Amino acid sequence: MEFVADREAALRLVELYYGGPPKYAKAVLERWPSAGAVVVYIGSEAAGAEVFYAVRLAEAACVHYYVVVAPKFRRRGVATSLVRYVEGRCGTPINLATSTAENAAAAKLFRKLGYSAYFWGEMPTGIREVLLKATCGYDDDVLYVKGGRPADVALPTAEVEALWRETCLKPYLGK
Repeated sequence: MEFVADREAALRLVELYYGGPPKYAKAVLERWPSAGAVVVYIGSEAAGAEVFYAVRLAEAACVHYYVVVAPKFRRRGVATSLVRYVEGRCGTPINLATSTAENAAAAKLFRKLGYSAYFWGEMPTGIREVLLKATCGYDDDVLYVKGGRPADVALPTAEVEALWRETCLKPYLGK
């Protein structure tokens, strides 16, 4: 496997395998200075991609924003390799991801990698609001955390507000 930093190729893969226009992935890559994208190649074929970013909470956190794998490469360790690679590249003590509750593959992936799953409704309002903004998550998602618990990680910062406004709210409003 070869990992290549390539925003355009990663956006194409997100659009192709995520099932829709990658407006939020594109917004984070264009508007957030600590965002990145990596494509993993097996031979000459793009097997998968990840879009990620760092944000300051109680400590620096890496958000695994989009992880996609081409169907022919699934169940071959591509997503595991991508997430591990990005964890190392970010070098943060905290790692976060969200996914729909129905996404069994994401649940299996993140749990295998040592992430704990949390449901938003189980969190106090203040903690939930900070982490929803930090991950650009949805109320019906599951939050995956590695390196801490939500109560220890969540800290309302100006950086979280700026991230949310620029990469979540403005694209939602079409700006």
